[in-house]
Amino acid sequence: MTEKPETCGIVLVDKPEGMTSFSVVSRIRKIFGIKKAGHAGTLDPFATGLLTVAVGKATRVLRYMEHDDKTYRAVMVLGKITSTGDIEGEAVGGKMPTEEELKDLSQDDYAKIRAAVKAMVGEITQVPSVYSAIKINGRPAYDYARKGQEVEIPPRKVTIFSINIDRIWEEVGTVKTEMTVHCSKGTYIRTLCEDIGNSLGFGAYCEALRRLSCGSFSIEDALTIEQIEKRYACGDCAFVVEEIKAMGKLPKIEVTSQEASDLRNGKKLDFSVFRDRMGNIEEGRRVLTVSDDAPCAVIYTERTDEGLVIREERVFA
Repeated sequence: MTEKPETCGIVLVDKPEGMTSFSVVSRIRKIFGIKKAGHAGTLDPFATGLLTVAVGKATRVLRYMEHDDKTYRAVMVLGKITSTGDIEGEAVGGKMPTEEELKDLSQDDYAKIRAAVKAMVGEITQVPSVYSAIKINGRPAYDYARKGQEVEIPPRKVTIFSINIDRIWEEVGTVKTEMTVHCSKGTYIRTLCEDIGNSLGFGAYCEALRRLSCGSFSIEDALTIEQIEKRYACGDCAFVVEEIKAMGKLPKIEVTSQEASDLRNGKKLDFSVFRDRMGNIEEGRRVLTVSDDAPCAVIYTERTDEGLVIREERVFA
């Protein structure tokens, strides 16, 4: 009996609320009957939406997805700060707006809220929640928090490329804002909501969060775990995306057929040959080489005693 070849590629999962990203990966491993699988960009249990899972040998391309920008839809609620920054935590602060303050906030189509949101666009500094998945000494911060252990989380710079306010409305004595956020890797939307709320003097938390995109991947192409299980059981793997798509955000350069052959065979290449094509790409930045629309290798420049040299990191047959 011929053994079924191991599936290799990217699976776009629409993560349900209540599941950890680790649990999703475990389910995907079980469905595909494989040992190797991993995800890019953790989603908190209360969040839903796009989780990109690499299966089989495609786990090798996860490193190229680390810097992908992301898009989220979030609902921010003014008037309460929670221990986790979301609906799962206990109230630890904040101030519900009075009737007069609600009237003031609602003036000119909620101009104050819109201004506070707009002020967050650009490069900002965040201190992630102690309940975030950020790694501290190899462990997620929430692991320390849940055990009552104090841990210091250093501030980090992130970039908010844009925030579109989809709607603002009053509900049960507070104001809710639904917004679509396009941001750099490492941005914590819960912290963004808290910071906006604090700038308005009320505090805020994130009531709902859904990831809409990650790099070149979109939630529109994602499947639920149940859909994935059903299709795979029927022998349908058309939903598994080629691993090359995970490198869509890498800068690309064209190489000749001879250069492609040399790269695939691990031949040492002189950087001077690539100088013009590399342009302003910074030293050490990963670059995808392509020949006749086919990927050849991921390369980068490295400074040695002999000057800049080309190194291959990932070769495509």
